Amino acid sequence: MFVTLIQVAQEDLEVKKQLLAILALDSFNRKSSLNSLIDEMRLKDAPAPFVSAIANLLDDEIAKKALAVIQGK
Repeated sequence: MFVTLIQVAQEDLEVKKQLLAILALDSFNRKSSLNSLIDEMRLKDAPAPFVSAIANLLDDEIAKKALAVIQGK
């Protein structure tokens, strides 16, 4: 699901913008934004694997790698 998340971000401009904005934040603010997003997704009954994929971005190293991939680096 994480790979799918990255693919969607590369194909969907709005998803890409949102993820780039979140991933560009410092660690504290990124985690805060992601936790809010995860809570919102759970309230809307988003698929658990998708929520889990987003939750992976709480890890600093994964977030750094995801940012590089989405930016095409």
